[in-house]
Amino acid sequence: GMTRLRKIISTKISDKEFREAKRFYPVKFINKEHFYYYKIYRGLFGEIPKPKTGERECPGCGAAMKRAARHCCICGYCKRIT
Repeated sequence: GMTRLRKIISTKISDKEFREAKRFYPVKFINKEHFYYYKIYRGLFGEIPKPKTGERECPGCGAAMKRAARHCCICGYCKRIT
């Protein structure tokens, strides 16, 4: 079911809208689906929360992450374990 859903979502975002979003927002969008869900997040919660003292900034979206976190709860960025 997810493959079909991804195709449907991809048709909801034009190539032009996706290119503009990549320039306008501080998020490193992986694909149109990622941007689609980000739009929903922004509509429900507003701005991405910035890091406070003791937190670090997500490399994918700039959201607050705990220092030891490997996964961003906002954009899904995942730190590779090396």
